[in-house]
Amino acid sequence: MEQQNRHALQVVIASGPEALGRAVLGFAFAVCAAISGVKVTVILALGGIAWAADHEPAAKQSVNGFDSISNYTDILKDHGATVRLCSACLSESCAVTMEKNDQAQLPCVGLTEVAIQAGYGPVPTVVF
Repeated sequence: MEQQNRHALQVVIASGPEALGRAVLGFAFAVCAAISGVKVTVILALGGIAWAADHEPAAKQSVNGFDSISNYTDILKDHGATVRLCSACLSESCAVTMEKNDQAQLPCVGLTEVAIQAGYGPVPTVVF
């Protein structure tokens, strides 16, 4: 196992506002890992792309004692986590219509890269 990837994790969040609890759990999971010193990459796909939009009202809601996605996003940034958008979902508008300024804020990643890291690399991947 390479030293640089020994403590790395990919978290794919495909749940959007219609499954707020599942999405919040994914963000909380990513935050716990990042705070623990794990190098975290969060990939927003399908409905999860909604969390990249500044205007998503559900991002400010808390669920069952968990913090809001907005707060979790801030914590992830503070701990050096990377958040990326699925390039296929963004180009095909799988989930939501995003404004151009929202799209420019986050880099994209292809699912091939995610699959290679999960299947052949030493990076575990979880999906919410």
